[in-house]
Amino acid sequence: MSNQPLSPYAQCARMNRKGMIETMKEQKSMIRTLTGRSFKKNKSRNLVAVLAITMTAMMFTTLFTLAQSLSKNLTEMYLRQTGTKAHTTAKQITDEQIELLAAHPDVKSCGRSIVLGLAENKRLGGRQVEIRYADDQYAKDDFAYPEAGHMPEQKTEIALDTSTLQQLGIPQELGAAVTLEWRKDLFSDQVTSSTFTLCGWWERNHSVYASMAWVSEEFVLEACGGAEGSYEGQILGQRMMGITYADSKNIEEKTERLLSESGISDVEFHTNLAYDPEMQYNAFMETLPMYAGMVLVFLAGYLIIFNVFQISVASDIQFYGKLKTLGMQTKQIKKLIYGQSSRLSLLGIPCGLILGYILGILLIPALIASQDAKPVLSANPVIFIGSALFTWITVMISCLLPARLAGKVSPIEALRYTDTDTEVKRQVKKSKNGASLANMAWSNLGRNRKRTILVLGSLTLGLVLMSYFYAKNASFDVEKYLIDMCVADFQIDDATNQTSGGYDPESNTIKQELVEQITGMESFEASGRLYSRQVPMALSEHTRENLSSYYNQERLDDFASFDLTFPQWKEEYDRALDGKDVPVTVYGADGLILDAAVGGPYIISGTFDAEKFASGNYALAIGPEARDFDTNPPAWTVGESVSIEGREFTVMAVLAPLVPMTEGRRANAFDLPLILSADAYTQIWPDSNLQKYYFNTADAGIEDAFSMLTEYQQNNAPGMNLVFRESLVQQYEAETRSSAVMGYAISVIIALVGVLNFVNSMVTAIISRKREFAMIQSIGMTKRQLRSMLTFEGLYYAGLTLAASYLCGSIVVGVIVRAITSVGYSTFRFTLLPLLICTPILIGLAVLIPYLCFKNLEKQSVVERLRMEA
Repeated sequence: MSNQPLSPYAQCARMNRKGMIETMKEQKSMIRTLTGRSFKKNKSRNLVAVLAITMTAMMFTTLFTLAQSLSKNLTEMYLRQTGTKAHTTAKQITDEQIELLAAHPDVKSCGRSIVLGLAENKRLGGRQVEIRYADDQYAKDDFAYPEAGHMPEQKTEIALDTSTLQQLGIPQELGAAVTLEWRKDLFSDQVTSSTFTLCGWWERNHSVYASMAWVSEEFVLEACGGAEGSYEGQILGQRMMGITYADSKNIEEKTERLLSESGISDVEFHTNLAYDPEMQYNAFMETLPMYAGMVLVFLAGYLIIFNVFQISVASDIQFYGKLKTLGMQTKQIKKLIYGQSSRLSLLGIPCGLILGYILGILLIPALIASQDAKPVLSANPVIFIGSALFTWITVMISCLLPARLAGKVSPIEALRYTDTDTEVKRQVKKSKNGASLANMAWSNLGRNRKRTILVLGSLTLGLVLMSYFYAKNASFDVEKYLIDMCVADFQIDDATNQTSGGYDPESNTIKQELVEQITGMESFEASGRLYSRQVPMALSEHTRENLSSYYNQERLDDFASFDLTFPQWKEEYDRALDGKDVPVTVYGADGLILDAAVGGPYIISGTFDAEKFASGNYALAIGPEARDFDTNPPAWTVGESVSIEGREFTVMAVLAPLVPMTEGRRANAFDLPLILSADAYTQIWPDSNLQKYYFNTADAGIEDAFSMLTEYQQNNAPGMNLVFRESLVQQYEAETRSSAVMGYAISVIIALVGVLNFVNSMVTAIISRKREFAMIQSIGMTKRQLRSMLTFEGLYYAGLTLAASYLCGSIVVGVIVRAITSVGYSTFRFTLLPLLICTPILIGLAVLIPYLCFKNLEKQSVVERLRMEA
């Protein structure tokens, strides 16, 4: 059958198909040829288009880089706060179970650790340093793998973080002797002293309380003597394990399956909170402004790319008309324009990707300057793929209308096309004094109103955004920030104030000799003392009523839904409602810290009388931070009597918590703190030690005070914590600078896009009107008059842009910024400083650009321009 000859009809059909294919190939070849020649002909116009596409790609790439890097850094921060990269961890497990789980195919990697004890050297000042063995994977997961040296291999080797070495006074030298004191039995007073050889160190993870001291497995097993912890509150020999899967999806389900298939039912694993969907959602919300900024980038890119192609089509409209006369179809003309845009994209997008990524590298340190860890730069392929795709889509959308214009124009319309709005009706303008240059310039703006609005819109958008970001950042109030962070030039904390167990009143880091040294300085101005301790007390009936009316079932359920410590809090809360003794923090305060605590914003109910409070017969209660109660706050009642160690005090007022005072108490525990005067406190407990000490100095003595405290800390109290007001100011400036960087970058680039749009429009308008200018010059207009008319056009652009910018900027700053800065560390300040700065710059450009265009126009004589094809 296959060898039979084809029928005449089939042969004709085959020839037709072959002819159609050849015709289509010829058409495609023709379109490619026209595209290439048109591309080579308009080099200057192509340069503007490539520049516009490059800037668009650069903005997209920068935003993608910042968003991906910020997300990566936030995830890193969450992991550091949890203390491990492992997906799930177990704190009570046997060696046999560890081997069984490690062999499971679902486990990508795992780490193992054995606890020896807690270092109790006096120089550590109560800071928690855990002596352990760990394999390499466990140390890496815990951000505690040596950056210098190696993990312990020999029996007496040890690896520590740099902060612990500093507190112990040990130099960062391999082979240095390290002596740690620890107890095998936590309930015994017998202390074991062990000396090791330093084999490695790393930078401490400041996001967690505990530090690690890695020792060898041989040393730990010998010291444990077979013990595996988990009995009678002991930790000696306690095994721990961290597991990492192939990905972080469905960690709990994977762990349940892992335990089930391994036949293990008595081990409890805890999923790393950093991988919790809510934490991932928080990270996404932090990066959302970057993705929202892409909308502005798309708008800015569209404005300039559309304008470039609109002008390009308008300039070549007669060329497209001739192509239509020769038989080219609308679809083919559109392909011709899309082909040109694709070639331009191939040139502009790679340059934009490179420049945008470099800009992202420069901006990342400023964006996340407040984080403890070094900024991490993301090199995710999504950055480049997404940026290239978004830029190409922007270019294609920008070409839709110009391509439609070129495709639908008829040959006759193309010959008559004048690049003016066809909807604008011609008007006969009468004037007694003749036509003025200013009026002629104003009329020229209306020749193509769409283009004029486009230029004005892009310029105004950049200036308004710049005004918004500047006003928003100018409203940041450092004093509001500092009152919640520091109440004095210097704050000294006891070494135990930063430990996980909270402040220990028996610790004596802040000695009297240090206080005397501070008060003896010539620059000393004022000070404040803070004492505190836990006292078992039963709450009064009034206070229990305040608690029960505030903590209804809805609030308790909400509390339980997000706080893992709720069960412990609820247990003490129930004891308090039953009238049983619960731990209550009692503070003794005076001077600077007391003045700050009783400041107007912090008084919830009652009033403060300094003279009465100083008498020692009154107390202040600390209530909740949130003021969402209807009647009395969930705290002690104003006016009621409170008995402390047999002495009666009357509650004078209820205060909101002040961080410089309350930081260091038991974290997330049920507590209704009270404040006494420092003198009354020391009368009840005469041998009390200071928890915190605050003082101010004259500006001239700040550096000397800082040097003195630093020297004292290094030599006498390594664990003592210093809070330096000036360092907080610098931290605040870094945080506000990072929040402003992205906004300024976007607004400046969009403003530059607007300027480029303005330049492109002016240059194209002048070039396309060469013959028109030659005609009016031939009937008497001088070069000076023509130059003045073009300058008026530029000034009109600038004037209209500034008028729109001042109007829109005033609304945006006065309404939106005012609303945004009504909360938090901000005080609204109305300012349009960026507009004031940009006003002379914009006017200068409005004069300079027409002048330069006119100088280029003068290179051709009037006769040469008159001979140009209409």
